[in-house]
Amino acid sequence: MFKRRLLSLVFACLPISALAGDLPSYPFIHATGTAYSFFTPDLGESDFDVSAFDPAPDVATAQVAARIGEIRALLAEQGLPQAAAGIEVRDLRKEIRKGAEQDPAHPQYQIKASVHINVTDLSKWLAVMGPLLAMPNLDAFAVTVGATQRVRLEEELMGEAVKDAQRKADAMARGFGKRVGAVAGISSEQLKNLGNAVGLVPSDRYHREGSRERQNPDDMLMVTALRMGQTVDAVFRIK
Repeated sequence: MFKRRLLSLVFACLPISALAGDLPSYPFIHATGTAYSFFTPDLGESDFDVSAFDPAPDVATAQVAARIGEIRALLAEQGLPQAAAGIEVRDLRKEIRKGAEQDPAHPQYQIKASVHINVTDLSKWLAVMGPLLAMPNLDAFAVTVGATQRVRLEEELMGEAVKDAQRKADAMARGFGKRVGAVAGISSEQLKNLGNAVGLVPSDRYHREGSRERQNPDDMLMVTALRMGQTVDAVFRIK
């Protein structure tokens, strides 16, 4: 017991520098680079539920199937795929109906399915989403718009953010009559250990944007430009 207490006391008395094992042991500069751009989305996705109630579950199941058939027909009318690439029906389930007076011997059920659709031509977005929002038995809508070239855009922004971090590091080093050495660490996310240890992370600084999810029915019909941003944290040696 005495040895444990002694070891605890020694550990508590160690200087902070001895505990900050994640900090570089060499002189370093920490710089954050940012880059962003606006892009026009060219594809959209929507998730929603199709549900129906009838005292006879088989009848409700048929209603759900009929509604899904109408959704497929709507996509076909707009020249969009109705197979796996265009619509996905998943998680067909039977749930106890909410808000209804239940007879324990004869519970009331609701048939529900989750549907995901891809609109690969956003010129058809209004023609698809307008009828869907007005269609009975559909609810819990959520939409997301994005870009088919998202990976390329992210890579370009990453390169710009890296250049921005290098530029900032060069400026800080010159201010002290030093030069920036090799990069010793870089991350597309916040360097939490480093920032928390030396207090380099202002609150609420990190903000990433990309595809925007919307639930307001009016917003679901509009396609607007989106802002995509990228941040990198980098640690450079000091010469």
